[in-house]
Amino acid sequence: MSTGHFFGVRYHRHMLKDSARTGGYQKAMDALVSEGDVVVDVGAGTGVMSIFAARAGARKVYALESTPVARLARRIIEENGLTDKIEVIEADAATVSLPEPADLIVTECMGNFVYSDAMLGVLERCRRLLKPDGRVCPSRIEISLGPTFLAPIFGEFAFWEKPRYGIDFGVAREAAVNDTYNIQCPSMQLLSAPPARYGEIRPSEPVPAADRTVDFTVARSGPIDTVLGWFDAELADGIVLKTGPGNSTHWGQVAFPVPPFLAEAGGVLRFHLSVTRGHMDLPTYAWSGEYRDPSGVLRLRFTRSQDFRFSPEQATTERFED
Repeated sequence: MSTGHFFGVRYHRHMLKDSARTGGYQKAMDALVSEGDVVVDVGAGTGVMSIFAARAGARKVYALESTPVARLARRIIEENGLTDKIEVIEADAATVSLPEPADLIVTECMGNFVYSDAMLGVLERCRRLLKPDGRVCPSRIEISLGPTFLAPIFGEFAFWEKPRYGIDFGVAREAAVNDTYNIQCPSMQLLSAPPARYGEIRPSEPVPAADRTVDFTVARSGPIDTVLGWFDAELADGIVLKTGPGNSTHWGQVAFPVPPFLAEAGGVLRFHLSVTRGHMDLPTYAWSGEYRDPSGVLRLRFTRSQDFRFSPEQATTERFED
């Protein structure tokens, strides 16, 4: 069962202000919805996608929202004169029954790095709401990774390195390097060309295992202390929502910290990432890797794992010198 996200209206304002996200979905509804279609909006929030679909010509929109914001959506839809087309249903999309099958499911199912929204399992169970030839928006989500150097704009670790209030918090730094962080990174900071494709998700289809190794060939010499993760969502033909470095969205990118090292052009960083979907579909991450210089000599090996039990042995680093 999904419980949804119990956030106040400020959270929804944050998403509505993201013009890349919201404007992209508006264009997608104009492109995908045909006159007379039945549309299901999964995780409807304030009802914005439902309104886009209705205005694009849908005969009926079922706005499914499992949290009390459904009551606000109902009022917004009434204020905009669309109660004849949009029915707000405050229920769990994973188990709800509807009176008719849909031509289209629209959902904003992507959390940071896709997985953190905990919606992918719900969408698998929503396939039953579609006609046999029904469609889903987004139809495809591509996940990418790329190495970069964030120290100049990233102070998470330095916070723990000096005493505060007369207390030494230094051991907390080990927990900090075993966590992930949201960041907005300029595209010019990426050191590999091109970034590596980590995987692909098709909403409403079974979610593939996320346990893969990718190789980054360093395009230009420079320091590396992070591997970034992001996604591109194909909303409709020619309409792609991009969240990678250089794109300003409310998602940003997810930073996976690695031990800082100086990479040489032509060197290779091998990076392994696994995503475990646990309670309520919430993800935990484990990552590891090694760096070899342009001659193929091993210079660095490391392991990291998102550490909610504060076990310092979770992180290991080995450096190899001549």
